[in-house]
Amino acid sequence: MQIVLTTKRSANVAAKTGLWMLLVATAGVLLVAIVDLVFTIVWALSGGTKVTLPSQGGSMADGAGISVLGPRVQNIGPGTGIELVLKDVPGGALALNVVASLLGSLATIMVCAAIIVVCWRLVRAEPFDRSVTRIMGYVGGLLVLIGVIGPVIEGLGKYNIVESLDNVATAGSPIGQGNVDYYVVNSVDLLPIVLGVMLLLLTAVFSRGAQLQRDAEGLV
Repeated sequence: MQIVLTTKRSANVAAKTGLWMLLVATAGVLLVAIVDLVFTIVWALSGGTKVTLPSQGGSMADGAGISVLGPRVQNIGPGTGIELVLKDVPGGALALNVVASLLGSLATIMVCAAIIVVCWRLVRAEPFDRSVTRIMGYVGGLLVLIGVIGPVIEGLGKYNIVESLDNVATAGSPIGQGNVDYYVVNSVDLLPIVLGVMLLLLTAVFSRGAQLQRDAEGLV
């Protein structure tokens, strides 16, 4: 009997240690996301922003193609998608692109906040608290909403940014030129929707658990 109790105690300690480690790590990610959010806003106020566009498939070594796109483009990153660092972007295009970036950061912040709340309640042995169910439901719904409207806003931002650049349609341009649909499809990210649906499913599970807990307490 004593061996069983010792084993259970060790398992509880290990579980709580794991939860604390996850909580601390998530808090670190949350802090980074908040800092990134602040820098995005500050940079946008100075007229600067970043955008990732589909490339033409050519080599981007040594920043090839920067001069073709005009003085707004500050730098070009490597990869199949081209990350442009821009300045003096027209107001409407800048606003759309920044809002899309903010929605991405907000999704990260909400997921981290939900994980922190759940971990904290598990550490306190209160997993079926009503606040957990409500928070998970709200976060899940908002993530699905961000996953749906985010690509539209981001696609519109990309389209307007491309339209503001010089010589995009020339042979030497490193980026393609398409219509709004092209950029919206290129901006689709299913991760927020998947995470949102998962949280909504967990909300139903936790809600059922809370109901069973209340029923059990009523029998005592």
